[in-house]
Amino acid sequence: MNRFGMACPYCETWATVRTSEQLSPLVRAAYFQCRNLHCGFTWKAHIEAVAAISPSALSQARPDIQLPLSPFSTSLRLAAAAKSDPRQMSLDHDE
Repeated sequence: MNRFGMACPYCETWATVRTSEQLSPLVRAAYFQCRNLHCGFTWKAHIEAVAAISPSALSQARPDIQLPLSPFSTSLRLAAAAKSDPRQMSLDHDE
């Protein structure tokens, strides 16, 4: 069963992807169909990879793909680095 979908822009009933096609390594075209029989709207949408949350371990294999790190991912990396920095004082315990 296909679980990916979105709300129909006309009647807000859940719509599902009937088919899709790869347009590029980062873009896929999806063809949606509204499940409301009285509406019946069908449309094409693009699904695009826009940012990396966790970089691929195989990034050397595809140097042509350059996705920026998401701001959320960057803030997590900075927080993890601060925890592992021995110069960073801890506020969690009394010494």
